[in-house]
Amino acid sequence: MDSWHGQGQQTKHSPKILKPSRQRFLLETLAVGSKAQPTILLRFTTSCICSLISRGGLPDLTQGIPSTLEYETTGATNRSSLTAVEDEGAAAAPGGGRGRGELPASAYISSSERRRQKWANWMFGGMAAVLAGSTVYLGRDWDEEEEKQHPDVPNGWGLGLWWNRASTRTKEVLTYYHEPAFEKLLPDPDPMFERPYTLCISLEDLLVHSEWSREHGWRVAKRPGVDYFLHYLSQYYELVLFTTVPFAIAEPLVRKLDPFRFIVWPLYREATKYKDGEIVKDLSYLNRDLSKVIIIDTSAEHVRAQPENAIILPKWTGDAKDKELVGLIPFLEYIHTMQYGDVRKVLKSFNGKHIPTEFARREAIARAEFNKQLEAEKKKHPHKGQSGIAALGSLLGLKPNSMSVMAMPDGEQNPSEAFAQGKMLQDIARERGQRNYELLEKEIRENGEKWLKEEAAMQEKAQQEAMASMKSSFTGWFVSSQDGNKPEEKKP
Repeated sequence: MDSWHGQGQQTKHSPKILKPSRQRFLLETLAVGSKAQPTILLRFTTSCICSLISRGGLPDLTQGIPSTLEYETTGATNRSSLTAVEDEGAAAAPGGGRGRGELPASAYISSSERRRQKWANWMFGGMAAVLAGSTVYLGRDWDEEEEKQHPDVPNGWGLGLWWNRASTRTKEVLTYYHEPAFEKLLPDPDPMFERPYTLCISLEDLLVHSEWSREHGWRVAKRPGVDYFLHYLSQYYELVLFTTVPFAIAEPLVRKLDPFRFIVWPLYREATKYKDGEIVKDLSYLNRDLSKVIIIDTSAEHVRAQPENAIILPKWTGDAKDKELVGLIPFLEYIHTMQYGDVRKVLKSFNGKHIPTEFARREAIARAEFNKQLEAEKKKHPHKGQSGIAALGSLLGLKPNSMSVMAMPDGEQNPSEAFAQGKMLQDIARERGQRNYELLEKEIRENGEKWLKEEAAMQEKAQQEAMASMKSSFTGWFVSSQDGNKPEEKKP
């Protein structure tokens, strides 16, 4: 008997052959639902049966399992026809998806997934409502104070007026995070401790350098000459630390770097301005005359608001023999000695040049010219002794009372004698500054430890007082609330 009984025909003993799409759906369902056979065998059996379906019907299994030799030898042809049948069945199925039959796609979504989709829809709807309400609220009319601050954006009804107010308020919110923390970063100068000039100094890669290694982790190195730089220039300048590092990170480092507080005002990341994706140190917020302000930094982007006030140094990378920072001291001391009205003009003359080298070259030329004219004055007036202050005034166009160094402290050489020896004005100022520095260092060596202990004790006392005040305010509120609940005692 032919093993392919009923192939292509339907007898009274053979079962009714279903449509190919229905047969395929039932077979896939049985294959997936059965757990008695491995998945690979079920898939293979399903493929074989689907191939037989494509031939026109199912074999009569009562006569035994038919041979699969023909299927194996003609696998390529059958696979292509099977693909065509599957595509046709998938297209004909109402669900439009493989293995879904006539059921809609929503029938295959679990209840938990439906709940998640529902909550997501509610969340997006709420966000849209909040956004719309916030936008409408931002466009409300100004109050009295706001109206004074924005005279160019009036109140009134109208889409344009409403949009102008909303956009202005949005910009103000963003400005809060982009602008410095205060409009005046420094208090008004104290006449008792006022310095004629303000020197702003960066921290990272100028005074210190930080690096990380797998062996040691994070390490911070102090630049050579930092102590001398700060201690020496503190007698001439109001020293301000201006860094882009946040307060929480930089403050402990600054306390360790400058324990004796030669840096009068430290300014951190919160005092900078954020503009066009860059951090900017805007000197206009310092509350100081910009003609008397100099800033030393390692990045031109940080000082782009006032580049005419800036000295840009290369980043220090940890070189122990570096002398760039100390090399600036004679130039900065000279500015203070000569009492320039606008430091920006002086800095402009050194633009694009290495300041220590260029200043040394100019000083050598000025010294040669000074000595030449001084000798000429001596020959011209040999008996009048005009080799001192008068000669200097004739050379420089200065009167003695206009020079700050003419006030002679005790133990200092007379300016007339100094000029007679060929010393220039900056030489006298340099000797005086060095003498003051040595006295200051002597005081630090003798009393530095005592000063630090006193400061630590004062800080500890302030912390204890603050803690006691906080506790007393809390307990006082608690006790007062209890006393308020007590009934009043009757007086006899």
